[in-house]
Amino acid sequence: MEDFSKCIEILNKAKKENADLYSPEYFQAAETNYQYAFIELRRQNEKLFFQRNFSKAREIIVLAILKAELALNSSGTNKDTQKARYLKETELLQKKLNSYHEFFIKLPLRIQTRKDYEFGKLALEESVNAFEKGDIMKANKKLNEGKTRISYADAEVNAHLKDYFSKFSKWQSWVQTTISTSANNKSYALVIDKIKHKGFLYYNGKLHKEYDVEFGKNWIGDKLYSGDMATPEGKYMVTRKKNSRDSGYYKAMMLNYPNAEDKAEFAARRKSGQIPKSRGIGGLIEIHGNGGKGVDWTKGCVALSDEKIDELFSKMSVGTPVTIVGSTVSLSDLLN
Repeated sequence: MEDFSKCIEILNKAKKENADLYSPEYFQAAETNYQYAFIELRRQNEKLFFQRNFSKAREIIVLAILKAELALNSSGTNKDTQKARYLKETELLQKKLNSYHEFFIKLPLRIQTRKDYEFGKLALEESVNAFEKGDIMKANKKLNEGKTRISYADAEVNAHLKDYFSKFSKWQSWVQTTISTSANNKSYALVIDKIKHKGFLYYNGKLHKEYDVEFGKNWIGDKLYSGDMATPEGKYMVTRKKNSRDSGYYKAMMLNYPNAEDKAEFAARRKSGQIPKSRGIGGLIEIHGNGGKGVDWTKGCVALSDEKIDELFSKMSVGTPVTIVGSTVSLSDLLN
């Protein structure tokens, strides 16, 4: 029958336009109806000629042609829609990865979390390569794999940060008090932001200069005990300035850690069992040189490059306030 040839011709055209990918419902319906029509045609042909009735086969093949034409005509529009959706999702995933490299990469994350981010990055690259070659199925598959793995990492990091930022109001209060002290005394004060890895030097209540800083490798969270490789959080002051002869580093300024609040919190944590009784509170926290490594490497101190520690050393004195907080901006502002 002529209609069968016409249907095959349209299906072939639709296939070349990837209608099976961009208009799968119409394309599958066309193929299914073609098969039913062919079965009905063959069934009628097996009968004696005077018993044959091809009306049902014609009805089904006409429906198959209609579905094939819909698949062919809609595939172009659907293709453009899917391309637009793919490009938008790719852009969002790339933004997440950029955010990771700008921010999350500094966090002391689990190895598996870092692997999830790196897998997501690789999957995105493979997805884009497949898309550029016209392999939309592989492109979408790799994109979805990347989105899944990055979502795992994001969920863990965001939960960790949400818990960490529960102390944000306290940090805000510390920072405001420190800046006010600088303004009232017309003096210097240093605010250290762990998340940003920045030291903000204030003079007379106004920002004077900022510095890149490095911490202990377990810097997220307060220091709990000696040897935990964490940098403490709190309001401190310089108690002593040391040159290289007195310090193991190129110049250093010792802080009054542990202060009264640190001691009270340590006692409470040890009593509750958060800290083993064999652990001590620690001390010897300094702002010192030998930094500029681009990684967190200290045993809990704050490190700057020798050039920058020279600048701070010349401006800060014994008694200069030094406030260390997790962040000077809220989590929502940070992530946005």
